Amino acid sequence: MTIHDVDAAQVRCTRLSVGVREVEVERLLDLDAGAVAAWEERRAPIADGVAELLEDLTAVAAAETVRLIEHASQTGQIETFAEDLDVVAATAGRMSLASMHRVCAGRAAIAVPDTRVVVREADGEARDGWTVCVTAACGMGLGQVHKWFDVPRRLAQYWLNGARPTPPGVLAELREITEAVRVHIDELAAAVDGDDPIVWVCATEEQMEAQWPAHADLPLPTHQVCAARAAAAVEGARLVFLPG
Repeated sequence: MTIHDVDAAQVRCTRLSVGVREVEVERLLDLDAGAVAAWEERRAPIADGVAELLEDLTAVAAAETVRLIEHASQTGQIETFAEDLDVVAATAGRMSLASMHRVCAGRAAIAVPDTRVVVREADGEARDGWTVCVTAACGMGLGQVHKWFDVPRRLAQYWLNGARPTPPGVLAELREITEAVRVHIDELAAAVDGDDPIVWVCATEEQMEAQWPAHADLPLPTHQVCAARAAAAVEGARLVFLPG
């Protein structure tokens, strides 16, 4: 194990857990395209300032998630946004990325069942946002939704952008995924050695099948999101990719 391995896992899992895309990290730090992928794949040293940025984003996301949970508990609704500028306005500048806010909204919707989630477009139009936010909170993007439900990518996109209602059976299965995520976070946290607090992270689907056969069908990014949340629950825990 090297510090490079630790940093690579920390970057990938933390980035996924707060919903920040590679290009957004690169833009925030004024880096070349492809820099984040190179770090996460352990092909290049990680730039200065990345750990601090991700720590700050994690703290902001945690605070916004708590605020949205409180709001959902009182009103039964969560509003998130399609555009970054609207997120800046809604959070008084505390958050600047719509992708992050959708993850916060998804985590709040999971915490407060039966909450209605809407995504507000720049023109004021509201569309259903439960599916896109909950899948984002579980680390699932278009590719994972398309693969998991074995549907055409265009149909998966319709569900995510609210252009078509998500079928009841799909919604029920997504709720089952959120429960599997909760269980897996607890398992990962329970496996941490208090004397050497490491959350071991699978870097490949093959490792996932070997280490966590009961969860081998979970998308790899979902496992990595779970790892980040498990590490956050254990004081001093580090995220480290499994060897291989």
